[in-house]
Amino acid sequence: MTDSFKTENIEFKLFDPLTLSKDEWTRFHEYRKQRHEEDSPDDPYTEDSMSEKSLKSQANHPMFKVQAFSLIDNSTNKQVGLTMGLVFRETAESFKGNEHLMQFDATLLSAYRRKGLGTQMLQRILAYAQETDRTVLITGSHEEDGKSFLKAIGAQVAGTGAENRLKLEEVDWNMVNEWMNDGPKRSPGTELKYYPSIPDDIIEGYAKVYTETLNQQPLGDLDINDIVFTPEVIREEEERQSSLGRTRFTYLTIESDGKISGLTEMLCRSDRKTMISQLLTGVKQEYRGRGLGKWLKAALLLKIKEDYPDVTIITTDNATENKPMISINDRLGFKVYKEDISAQIKREDLEKYLEKK
Repeated sequence: MTDSFKTENIEFKLFDPLTLSKDEWTRFHEYRKQRHEEDSPDDPYTEDSMSEKSLKSQANHPMFKVQAFSLIDNSTNKQVGLTMGLVFRETAESFKGNEHLMQFDATLLSAYRRKGLGTQMLQRILAYAQETDRTVLITGSHEEDGKSFLKAIGAQVAGTGAENRLKLEEVDWNMVNEWMNDGPKRSPGTELKYYPSIPDDIIEGYAKVYTETLNQQPLGDLDINDIVFTPEVIREEEERQSSLGRTRFTYLTIESDGKISGLTEMLCRSDRKTMISQLLTGVKQEYRGRGLGKWLKAALLLKIKEDYPDVTIITTDNATENKPMISINDRLGFKVYKEDISAQIKREDLEKYLEKK
């Protein structure tokens, strides 16, 4: 940031990945790289072309629509921030019960913080909430500046969590093998099956179990109702991830009557060969207490060890209240990498805050 920085030099420009010019993309990537160095310097950096492809894909997402603005410092012609509002599409199954909800995000380069720009970003976010008639706004942060900002505007901390990471070199593989062997002993009528893609003949049942276990996760006081994954949404997500060069695979436990009792899934990105993401792991309530979660986790780890030799770190996110999953992850050796909060604020309270400003 130059010494000549003035708030009036900042311009908000609509950030639409489908219409950005080459120069606008170049400016965005310069900002993205600087944000990466500030926030995640030790992680692999996503190449520009893959970032563009991902953002364009999100712009046409079947479940939600996004409005975003880039902040441009006209004195330097540099992008210094990005603000985003996300709402469920009215055609999405998850819209019902979540008509009131908007998720938002606001990021700034560190040198531009505490200059009043956060208030201007909130005005854009509020305008989108008003336009779409959303009355509750949710967000989160793992940065101390972000947490302080949310406290200052009067947002309610609705939950806490963390990104946890596991170094494969620290895994107790004897314990993992014990979990793998113990699974069929404790559940002799249960099959453990691996799927690189969910087959058509079980996708309807899988979608129901996925929706159920996803919504079993503790969300603290967040005013969110069930998120619904239909077979169509699951297929579209598979195709989207594949188009981005990502591999998503799943393990299921299936009972003797053919019902799915548990699942775990993993996402491998071609631009992050040393890291892999553990996504949802869930066991239906009526099947808990038989070690299915440990069996699923063990199978996944052994699959990674066997087929993904470049992977050194597994990442996953857990709510602080999700004690059963944290217990399993702790025994595997996962450690907290970044602690985060979830927060929400009513639109009327944000309106009052901004009126005072």
